[in-house]
Amino acid sequence: MKRALTIALLATLLGILLFGLTDLFPPAEVRPWAEMARAYGAGNGVASIVLGSRLYDTLLEVLVFALAMVGVRYTLKPLGKWREPVVPERGVVREMADVLLPVIIVFAVYLAASGHLGPGGGFPAGAIAGSGLLLLAMAKGIERLSRELHEGTLEPLEYGTITVLLVLGCLSILLNHRGSGLLVAFNLLIGIEVTIGAWVVLHYFASHRGEI
Repeated sequence: MKRALTIALLATLLGILLFGLTDLFPPAEVRPWAEMARAYGAGNGVASIVLGSRLYDTLLEVLVFALAMVGVRYTLKPLGKWREPVVPERGVVREMADVLLPVIIVFAVYLAASGHLGPGGGFPAGAIAGSGLLLLAMAKGIERLSRELHEGTLEPLEYGTITVLLVLGCLSILLNHRGSGLLVAFNLLIGIEVTIGAWVVLHYFASHRGEI
């Protein structure tokens, strides 16, 4: 299953590269950013570019990120796992994690959902949520947190998020569909993917190369 998904990701990446080389859709005339932002339903000029006129670049970045996660999994898995040290049940870090994690998650969701209006978006939101998981891993221990997150369900969610994002992005490009709701959906999907990716890197490096 994993091999088939990896092959599918590589084939999709190659297909997008070949599609870009065909020049079937020549570059459009560069317009003033404010006018372009309004056309895509965004108040943020950067969002109108990365999620609008240059969406295919963003989709390619997501694919590269996903392939990096696959590489981490396959490279570190043969190394075997380190013995995890016992983490105290309570302490300053654990108390702070309980207080700060809900705030971090809410802020990450807000940053993703409002990224088309101002600074933010799915990538920084995912990085912030991943930092929250790092804090919780320091408080509980990496393997205990992995069990509580139901590690086995994260991988299908990761690939499912990528699939939905690619399908939605390709349809919006082919149908020339625009709108702020679409930008919010893109940012939320990217945020989920980056959060899971950050957790994959954290978990695999910590469990195969040593505790945090």
